[in-house]
Amino acid sequence: MRNNNYNNSGAIATRLTNPGIIDRLEQDIQDYLHEFGFKIKREQNESDDVDQTLQKDHQAVIFIPTLPYSYSNNRDDCTTASINNKNTNITPTTSSSGPIGTLHLHIQNESLLPTVGPLLRTLLRLAVHIPPQSLRAILYCDFILDPLHKLSKMSALQQRDHLGRQEEIAARKMVNAVHMLVRNSMGSALCLDMVIVLPCYWRRRDAGDNGKECIPISKVAVEQAMESNHDACYPSIHLEELIDTDIIYNGCANNIDDTSDGGAESASIQLSVSTRMCTVRHQPLLFRWLHQIGSNNQSVAEETAHSILPPLTPRLGDHEMPLIVACIEKPGNLHRILMLCHQYRHCSNSVLSNLIVVMPDDGERSGLKQLFQGAIDHFRETILNQDGASVHDSDEDCVPTLMYEGEAVPLLWSRLHQHNGKQQDERTSSPQEHSIIGIDLHPNALTLSGYDYTSQAQVALVNADAVIFGYESTGIPRNIDDMLNNWVQIPSRSSINLVAAMSIIFDAMFSTS
Repeated sequence: MRNNNYNNSGAIATRLTNPGIIDRLEQDIQDYLHEFGFKIKREQNESDDVDQTLQKDHQAVIFIPTLPYSYSNNRDDCTTASINNKNTNITPTTSSSGPIGTLHLHIQNESLLPTVGPLLRTLLRLAVHIPPQSLRAILYCDFILDPLHKLSKMSALQQRDHLGRQEEIAARKMVNAVHMLVRNSMGSALCLDMVIVLPCYWRRRDAGDNGKECIPISKVAVEQAMESNHDACYPSIHLEELIDTDIIYNGCANNIDDTSDGGAESASIQLSVSTRMCTVRHQPLLFRWLHQIGSNNQSVAEETAHSILPPLTPRLGDHEMPLIVACIEKPGNLHRILMLCHQYRHCSNSVLSNLIVVMPDDGERSGLKQLFQGAIDHFRETILNQDGASVHDSDEDCVPTLMYEGEAVPLLWSRLHQHNGKQQDERTSSPQEHSIIGIDLHPNALTLSGYDYTSQAQVALVNADAVIFGYESTGIPRNIDDMLNNWVQIPSRSSINLVAAMSIIFDAMFSTS
């Protein structure tokens, strides 16, 4: 059905209409994806009714190289999975080599599917020794869509119409969720070998409450919905039907996919996404796993994880917890960082209180700080379950410190002296007195290892007085950068987002493995 998307070279042509995704993919292809055969070409809208000047940068075609292997039961050059009863394994047929690594993600709720996008973007960037075509991500939609959840609020005419189009409506909902996933990955999901095992949907018999049955959404229905939506047609994404509905009710079978044909070695990891924070907390697991399989360390490469992370080892005392300085531009990132710190509260009694948030200088010195303070207040009221104005002694009542970039240096020196129990004396404030680590690329940076958490980088992090994360767009501000005397870098093809970096660094700081 989608064969027309293949060009003469065998690459899959996918039209993009989102300017942000086009810009990001263009940069990614220029930086590192071009060597694997990825290409992108901007094009103009040829319609006479559209202003050519306005539209010329809003469309592009990305050419995605085909994979050196295929799936069993191929039909019309589109891959189709062989899914046995009570098993959701996708079985590949290898023509020359199989995937080096397979990530199995079990999505527990329809609303969580788009949250996987940033995780897949980080996966692509962290896999420094693995070609994108050799990374497979299988997304299992372990939920049931309800296409007619608002049926009771419709008129009789609308009810009859919707009852006759239940699978079509469910397929459109699914396409919208996939589109949001691709957008949230900034297009990176298209550069992986991605398979989506489609969910079931509730099919109602009538407008009343007279029963409903769980029916798998057909691949054809979702393909048709994609083709009718020019903004969300992704022929490189493999769609597979769920045959055994018992998996939805009874939980997933063992989905470790470990097949190869004597060529590239294969290793798998399976993770469950049940909350919005799961993808943040999964970042360290992906980091470890990718380094293990990338280093051909098969003895520890294969890992099965249904829990978010292994149990964490509490630190010995508050004095061992360094100051965490995060330069943040978006209030949305602040909420995720607060949640991340909160989830590490059992490892240290001062994670939140040691968090210092540096904001870009605001011309009016009011609007930006108000947004950030609002995010903190919301966190206190919804997560800490207390009035934002009351502060007590427990860690759960502690909140981070907000400061502007321009005033950060003297305030940071003051906090460092206070943190180390010294009297403040700005005349003696110098990097030599403290271990201040920047998480950034630097010629002298220590490289964090994904499989050796006793490396020099981890030792430096554990013994640091302060760990500083820069802005996503511009890195560590110059005035704060002058405070640094050590650097740690996370090996990646390109920069990863702030929340992912903090999750990986926190794991290294608190882990004893």
